[in-house]
Amino acid sequence: MPPSSLGAAAAVLALLFWLLRRRRPAVVLRSTDASAVAALNRAQMTESAAADQAERGVRARQDPGSDGRAGDLETAEAWPQPWRPPDLHERGRVLRDLHQRLRGDDATRLTAMRVARLWGDPCVVSLLRRGLRDPDPAVMREAALGLERFRGRTAVPQPADPAPPLPRNVARTL
Repeated sequence: MPPSSLGAAAAVLALLFWLLRRRRPAVVLRSTDASAVAALNRAQMTESAAADQAERGVRARQDPGSDGRAGDLETAEAWPQPWRPPDLHERGRVLRDLHQRLRGDDATRLTAMRVARLWGDPCVVSLLRRGLRDPDPAVMREAALGLERFRGRTAVPQPADPAPPLPRNVARTL
C-alpha cells in the first residue's frame, strides 16, 4: 500500500473516531423545569403577605398607642386630615422621626407612610419616593397614594400686574 493511501485511511479513521466521540447536547428534562417551583414560591409569598397583613390589623387594634403623646406617630388614623406641625422645630422633629421609622419593621414603615400621606406637605416627597422602593406592598401602596397629590405641574404664581407687551418690531426700536 502506498503511503498516501495509509494517510487517507488514518484520516478517515480519525474522522470516524471524532464523530463517534463527539459530545451530544444535554437533553432538558421535564423534571428540571422550574416554573412549578416559581409558582409555589409566589403562592407562599401571597399567603405570607396576607397573614402579615391580618396580624398587623390585630396588633393595631390591640395596641392603639404606646404612650399617648399628642405627637405620637403610632396611629396615623388618629391624625386630622390637614395636619400641620405647629412650628419649624416640631416639623423637623416629625421629619426625623418619619425617616427613622422607615428603618423599622413592616408595621412601623406602613405607619410612617400613612403619616406622610396625611401630612401632605412637599417636604415628605423624598420620603414617599423612598416608600415606593419598599419591599412591603402595603407600604408601596401608601407611598403611591401619598404621591398622587404631587402629580402634575406645579402652579406658578402669577404676578399681580403683567408686564407690558413688547412693540411689534423690537429690532427697529434700538
